[in-house]
Amino acid sequence: MVAKGNGEAEHRVTPTREAAVAAFSKLLLGAVAPLAPSAESLAELLAATRHRSIDKCAQLLRAGDVADELFFVHAGLLRYYVSDPEANGEQRTGQFFEEGSIVTDAASFLSRAPAEQTFEALEDSSILLIPHAALYRAYARDHAVERFGRLMLETALVGSQRRSGNLLNLTPDQRYRRFIETRPTLARRVPQYLVASYLGLTPESLSRIRRRIAKGTDR
Repeated sequence: MVAKGNGEAEHRVTPTREAAVAAFSKLLLGAVAPLAPSAESLAELLAATRHRSIDKCAQLLRAGDVADELFFVHAGLLRYYVSDPEANGEQRTGQFFEEGSIVTDAASFLSRAPAEQTFEALEDSSILLIPHAALYRAYARDHAVERFGRLMLETALVGSQRRSGNLLNLTPDQRYRRFIETRPTLARRVPQYLVASYLGLTPESLSRIRRRIAKGTDR
């Protein structure tokens, strides 16, 4: 599950709870406008959130645990990956999440089943955690917050379908070109071996593609 805020977030942000709460509140209010949650509903939801400053390589959610929280990326960078048991546990990167994203293992969060995805920080990150119980209380008492939840789910579904379509319909060269054209800043922040994993390529294949692009050739 992922929702993305509008505009470019400032990469270096003082990792305080107050700043993270303010950024999340701005995202929520902007997403549901012209509706607006009541002051009481919004205050109760924000009061239930927790802030974490996490180090690079730290994990927010491990496969096998139940996703009890949404993660709002206030600053930093996350990814999720799944481990392939048929490839000696090789990690396959599913997505990267920049500032302004709201993410979790959607299937686990919604069904209360164990997560299949592991979320980890690729940079030192400032994360606001929104508890499942608090979010659903807000859904029940306020239509605007419930609308926010629906929009998050819709964004996640569209993103998942677009990613699946790219993997199925685009050649490896096209997938890499699409990635660097649509997410150029991210392409500079993420190690190339993780970009390869995300694109369904080996690091060697990605290196060959990058050399062909640098030479201006397609094959």
